[in-house]
Amino acid sequence: MRRVRKEIYLGACLLLLLLAGCGGFSGTDGGYLISADETYETTGEKPEDYVVEDRKTLYEGEDQEVVTMYLTVGQGNQEDGTDHTWTEVNSYPLEYYETEGIDPYRCEAVLQIGDEEGPIEGEFGYGERAANATVQLRGQGASTQQQKSYRIKIKDGKGDWEGQKTISLNKHVGDPVRFKNKLAYSLMEDIPQMFGARTRFVHLYVKDKTQGEEGLFRDYGIYTQVEQINKTYLRNRGLDEEGQLYQAGRSFDWGRHEDAILPATDPEYNQARFEQYLKIDGSEDHEKLVRLLAAVNDTENDIRDVIEQYFDKENLYYWMAFHILMGNKEALEGNYYLYNPRGLDRWYFISWDNDSILEEGYETLRDASYDRSWKEGIFLFAEPVLFRRILRDTSCREALSAAVEDLRKNYLTDEAVQEKIEVYQETVKAYLYELPDQTFARVTPEEYDSLTSTMAAEIQADYEGFQDSMEGIWPFHILTPSVTGGETVLNWEDAYRFQEGNISYVVELARDPEFAELILREETEENRYSAGVLAPGQYFVRVVSQGPEGISQDAYEYYQTEIGTVSYSTLCFYIQEDGRAVALEYSEDG
Repeated sequence: MRRVRKEIYLGACLLLLLLAGCGGFSGTDGGYLISADETYETTGEKPEDYVVEDRKTLYEGEDQEVVTMYLTVGQGNQEDGTDHTWTEVNSYPLEYYETEGIDPYRCEAVLQIGDEEGPIEGEFGYGERAANATVQLRGQGASTQQQKSYRIKIKDGKGDWEGQKTISLNKHVGDPVRFKNKLAYSLMEDIPQMFGARTRFVHLYVKDKTQGEEGLFRDYGIYTQVEQINKTYLRNRGLDEEGQLYQAGRSFDWGRHEDAILPATDPEYNQARFEQYLKIDGSEDHEKLVRLLAAVNDTENDIRDVIEQYFDKENLYYWMAFHILMGNKEALEGNYYLYNPRGLDRWYFISWDNDSILEEGYETLRDASYDRSWKEGIFLFAEPVLFRRILRDTSCREALSAAVEDLRKNYLTDEAVQEKIEVYQETVKAYLYELPDQTFARVTPEEYDSLTSTMAAEIQADYEGFQDSMEGIWPFHILTPSVTGGETVLNWEDAYRFQEGNISYVVELARDPEFAELILREETEENRYSAGVLAPGQYFVRVVSQGPEGISQDAYEYYQTEIGTVSYSTLCFYIQEDGRAVALEYSEDG
């Protein structure tokens, strides 16, 4: 009987504890979740409270091991545009397709992930026999190289690889160390204000079955796989994949371009003309972009108000600061994306193709006379209207300086950068000096080691260049000479300096790019100088601006000779037989 009573007593205690636990769960009086005087005031979330940021946890599992990919290519069918041979796919640069107005050739493929022994069970594509992907060339410049870069798209219903449906394999032939793009993205991973991208080193093998041959897998060497910036990229970060996403083209200068950049509903809208400036990778509603560009180009709008309304300030300034410190002369050459989620006015910068960072050592190695001329500091961003307005405003300059200081002190230190360089160097070098990549290596193994040992030190030089540029004279354009009544007048833009002070110009005219045969050399404070009557023929004009404290600045123009030497701050022009002056067309590509 005692035993039964004891069990009843213990059961009652347990029941009381459970009931107490249920009541205590809410942490409210009387055990209720909702109190008698509960308020129903909402947080009233505002657009400025909405956080748009990279998902840094995506990079935690990233390692430096090389992924081995096997790509078996075959000729598909006309219906899906894969009825091409592997030879055809590799034969034409992407510019050819633009000229012809057709899509790039592609073929179907089976993509499999494995190791040096073959595909591995459990990895993507294992056991696949039918095509699970398509493959084509990628990269405007890369498509002109002997070693090609590729874009592999996994077919619908065939899954994905590490959450990605598009796999971009970059050869980076122009990069002597073959890892600078990965280095840049790896550094961005640690910077809260920037968006990065997942990257992996890939050893690629290709078997060509487009012409019916069984054959063996051919070694294509080392590649860098970079996460494609697209809707999947946004979705993987919990961002609005239906928002606006554009890749800036080389011609995009932040001008309004009212004849091309139009709403899709405008009767004059033409997508091909639009995409001469911005490639559409997101929503086709361009109304918000039009409003953005209108605000940027309206000089009645204070640029600080424009930045406040239309940009995430930290993302903007840290993106600029990063590329300034990394000396990226091609940051604006089609190498970034603009992203804007629905419901917000704010736009975000996402970097793309960063293999032009830290290249001063290599430029000096291949040309002892190399001079970076005006290409440093804020002048890397001085031409496009958005950045020009930013860099001429005191408050914006201070915000940029703060970002530069923070990055240099806390993220882009010599030690942090060099540590990553040494890891990547060891990985890549093992492949670069073996066939097939050895044939296309731009430097010897000894030069490779020398370059990688000094790359991190370039950041300090870029930091000092930034400081100098904040006080310096801006680069300017030499204009095509004018001819009136037989008299040739040399013209150039007024140079600009944020600080006050007189600016003068040294102008030289010669018949040769070395300026050994000088026709004139004068100093003036005007932006024009009469050269008198010039006989028909080729001429070279060099103009250099000068300011107080001995500072000087080159013009944007330069002339590259047939043997590769460069005359900076120089415009080549011709006096025609009919007396007209015609300038050699200026190109950033040289």
